[in-house]
Amino acid sequence: MLFAARRGEEPERLVAAVLFATFALDIANHAWFGTPDWFTVDPGHLVIDSWAFVLLMWIALRANRGWPLLVGSGQLIVVIGHIAKVWELDMVRWAYWAMTQIPFLFQLCVLAFGTAAHIARRRRVGSYHNWRPA
Repeated sequence: MLFAARRGEEPERLVAAVLFATFALDIANHAWFGTPDWFTVDPGHLVIDSWAFVLLMWIALRANRGWPLLVGSGQLIVVIGHIAKVWELDMVRWAYWAMTQIPFLFQLCVLAFGTAAHIARRRRVGSYHNWRPA
């Protein structure tokens, strides 16, 4: 996240800010409501992850880069995990944990790779627009 915040442009910084906010809000959620047992849907996680999905997809659809779509799709997996748990409460708790927690690591890797790709592209072609034309 620091790499993207320091070396990236606005899209990289916004994605880094959203991912950092989800991490910070998750810590606050656990401090206020305790550690989830993964047997039921954690409403705090559901709200945080839904908010992050909307923002990440907004960035992905407007940024002049392809990698934010991967970050948004990772967040979609998280939201689908919550929906699947709501739909089937007997869902194995490890599957729910995996669907809602592992994509964050994927998103961090894609953010780092995307920022490095942006830096390399800027060196190769010079400055270019951060956002697609409206």
